[in-house]
Amino acid sequence: MRNLGKLSLLLLVCLPLLAGAAGKSDGKPLDVGVRLGAQVSNLITDAHWGPYPDISGPGGMFSVDFSHGFTDNFYLHTALGLDYRTFFVYGEIGIPCAPLEGEEPCGGSWEGYDRKTLLYLEVPVMAQWRTSVVFVEAGPVIDVMLYSDEDHILPERFRSQSDACYEDKRFGAGVVAGVGHVFDFGLSIDARVSFQFTDVVSGDKKCLTAHSEESELRVDVETGDTTVAKIWETDEYMGGSYYKLLKYQIGIGYWF
Repeated sequence: MRNLGKLSLLLLVCLPLLAGAAGKSDGKPLDVGVRLGAQVSNLITDAHWGPYPDISGPGGMFSVDFSHGFTDNFYLHTALGLDYRTFFVYGEIGIPCAPLEGEEPCGGSWEGYDRKTLLYLEVPVMAQWRTSVVFVEAGPVIDVMLYSDEDHILPERFRSQSDACYEDKRFGAGVVAGVGHVFDFGLSIDARVSFQFTDVVSGDKKCLTAHSEESELRVDVETGDTTVAKIWETDEYMGGSYYKLLKYQIGIGYWF
């Protein structure tokens, strides 16, 4: 955790300095702008189920951008941004339960959304080729998780223990590519695709299993005693070997 904090501080300090140094090398100005984006994030995994309520979810992006033109066509485009991702799915769940005499009532029914919310600091560094009509850009991107939160339909006592097998990774790395247009008065529009090639979560794959069983109630006709007999049970491996993220994003910005 301490190393991640040092890395984040280093990025915050070094990227603007590097861009500024580039601006001083040939006397051309460093452009500063802002960008607002909407996105869809898709989890790519070979697991039977994922760490998020659904495999796809909406989100948004806000960034402060820096651009330096080395020539009339070639630019270096960097940014410091906040990346918001949310995954959710609606469900209705009922758990029947007949409490024994003297015990508290159990079971119940619930409806609502399972929801996962994440906030990242995202830093892309892209080489950009720009003409009067269109620009294309591509480069590496890293992100550091700032915040994570979960909401569940089911109360904690009824939830699967496999939830604890997943842990959000604080640091991620990938690649990003985009295409867009910058108007003469500073407005820009663009579309981007980014792929995070590091896993978004880590998991203890030994505990990522789904337990299923079937039981029946049997009554002894002579004594009237009842017993619960287990007919079958199974533990199915549900984990995966990778948990990648693919994002599609559209954005609008302004260069001052």
